[in-house]
Amino acid sequence: MNTVNTAETTRHAFHLEQLDERVTTLHFDLPDEKVNKLTTDVLLELEQILIRVAKDSSVKALVFWSGKGDAGTFIAGADINEIKDVDQASEATQKAQQAQAILHRLSTLPQPVIAVIHGVCLGGGTELALACDFRIATDHPRTQIGLPEVKLGIIPGFGGTQRLPRLIGVRPALNMILKGSSVDARKAARLGLVDTVVPDTLLREHVLRFAHDVLDKGGKSYRPRRKKKSLGVRFLEHTSIGHSIVRHFVSKNLRETTGGHYPAPERALDAVLVGFRRSLEDGLKYEAELVGDLVAGDVSKNLISVFFDSEKLRRPGEDLESLAEGHEDARLPGDIPARRVGVLGAGVMGGALAALLARKNFHVRLKDIQSDALTTGLKQAKKSFDTLVRRRRMSKSDRDNCLAAISETTVDTGFRHAEVVIEAVVEDMGIKKKVLQGLEPLLSEDSIFATNTSALDIDELASVAQRPERVAGLHFFNPVHRMPLVEVVCGEKSSEDTLRRLEDLARQIGKYPLRVRNSPGFLVNRLLLPYLNEAALLFEEGYQMTAIDRHALAFGLPMGPFRLLDEVGLDVSGKVGKYLHETLGERAAPAPLLESLLNEKLLGKKGGRGFYVYRGKKKEKPNRNLARFGGQGLRTDRPDYWIQRMLYPVVNEAARCLEDGVVQEAWQVDIGLIMGAGFMPFRGGLLRWADSVGVEKIVAELENLGEESIPGSKARFVPAGLLRELAGSGKGFYSPR
Repeated sequence: MNTVNTAETTRHAFHLEQLDERVTTLHFDLPDEKVNKLTTDVLLELEQILIRVAKDSSVKALVFWSGKGDAGTFIAGADINEIKDVDQASEATQKAQQAQAILHRLSTLPQPVIAVIHGVCLGGGTELALACDFRIATDHPRTQIGLPEVKLGIIPGFGGTQRLPRLIGVRPALNMILKGSSVDARKAARLGLVDTVVPDTLLREHVLRFAHDVLDKGGKSYRPRRKKKSLGVRFLEHTSIGHSIVRHFVSKNLRETTGGHYPAPERALDAVLVGFRRSLEDGLKYEAELVGDLVAGDVSKNLISVFFDSEKLRRPGEDLESLAEGHEDARLPGDIPARRVGVLGAGVMGGALAALLARKNFHVRLKDIQSDALTTGLKQAKKSFDTLVRRRRMSKSDRDNCLAAISETTVDTGFRHAEVVIEAVVEDMGIKKKVLQGLEPLLSEDSIFATNTSALDIDELASVAQRPERVAGLHFFNPVHRMPLVEVVCGEKSSEDTLRRLEDLARQIGKYPLRVRNSPGFLVNRLLLPYLNEAALLFEEGYQMTAIDRHALAFGLPMGPFRLLDEVGLDVSGKVGKYLHETLGERAAPAPLLESLLNEKLLGKKGGRGFYVYRGKKKEKPNRNLARFGGQGLRTDRPDYWIQRMLYPVVNEAARCLEDGVVQEAWQVDIGLIMGAGFMPFRGGLLRWADSVGVEKIVAELENLGEESIPGSKARFVPAGLLRELAGSGKGFYSPR
């Protein structure tokens, strides 16, 4: 069989090519797209190809291969836009069943089918590979295989919840599906997800050799030897008691991690455990039914909106309509100019930044005035690398290379070639000015000085600079290795080139850069403080601290306000609160309780005592000595009122941030709070939630709160002009204005 006429297939996604007398390849190359994705039209075209191949006796073995070049993507997944636009459960179920039927046709071809996974293989791409008889993966670092659907509030719906556990076992499959995680080629081979791993060089020869081996050993019926499952594993997978045990422990863990707000992981667990004990046909039917309700649900719609918003930060200016499921992992890194970075301050933040930068192939010059601090910073970096080695996410040689990439110093020399210097010294404007003035003459004219301040005025800092256009903010959040957001703070004189280079740097180290205008507290801290401050005022009124924390979690906030105050540090929140009060006025007046706790020298978790008492690995307990600051703290009534008190002022301040131009659009507020503070992704973020409540209702409740006899300045309840405007027009933050 010869190559299909190219003129006839120019605009088609698939074409067949004869590799030799026994092996035919099916190339998938979606026209005018950077990645391959499984749209409805693509699947229908694939179906017609499979019908032809099934009848073609000249095809002895079929190799499914990406035509997207060197390790870009195999298949990035289904088309998110098609998922986003479905709002009826029956339609979503029908689409899943249609895709399942086409992949079933692939799995039942008379010829053996081999998937060659070279590059990213996610979501629907993994489900297609699972429908093939054999899978080859290349050892290229870009090769990743996974099912990330739960991150979008859905479950694998093209057969993933049925075929993966049958291939690698229930527990490993659940581990991948429920986390939405991906694995590299070597781990995929250990799991039995792929049959062999080959070098990405001379790939054609490796594939031909494997295909001929399959044909010579029985063709479609041949199965490579697999490690036998232990008796315990077989008990858990093939008995009703075993399934009950798995369900009990997995469900308990899911409740603890999702708080019951994310239905997709629970549905995925059902799909795997119920389907595994049924026939494949019945299991697929059950999977499609579960997909339908999830796709049409609010949580999925909100998570998809959050995904698109986050990609605006990662891929500015690109056509987001081309996104495929899980495609954020499929992006190739852009060209990033900065390769040498200086870090000033070897404290917790500085040490963590140095470790992250070194891991991302930057050469780091770490400076502190105390040699002991440098030693501590390097120990912290080594500890983080050792953890990655232990988890098999880094080799020992890579760890050693990362450590070698960090050079330490107590003097200002050695920064001449640093293209960016990140200042992470103590939160004191006077000290920061001295650091900038002392170091700037030793930097190249093109070097950027980026301050990691969490709230201080960038323009005041830049006022002492010789090159203020090269000064900007680069605000990371703790813990650095987990928090995805970085605020890129634009000072009055910060140049566009400076801001773009900092954004590029953030993307290169895996962060999401959100550009914000210089303003007290920038965006996230300016919005976080009203939430924390209102909780402290509720405490003073006698409401029970632990009850408030529990209800905040139940509502979907990432952490109760009192736990969060302890995590941030009462000293840090106190400094930021004082600064916001000085700059924003009476609406930001801190609760007297917070000042009292600082006078008591209570620091929070890092000091072992705050709102809670921390003793080693023991579970923290409420600090009973605080009763004198808030009565007995016995009131547990009106939990919905607590949410209004804590969140409506945040919505109000968010409206003021939009009025002040801190950010320009509502989605930036939402993605900032989601990625910087973990605020309610399943609700779509703070302002999408506000729209669902109704802006008119929020304005009315703020006015009511302003008339109540409660502690604190009434200024915090005065509705912002934008909030009144939206309420008066019957619109929301996401309505066209």
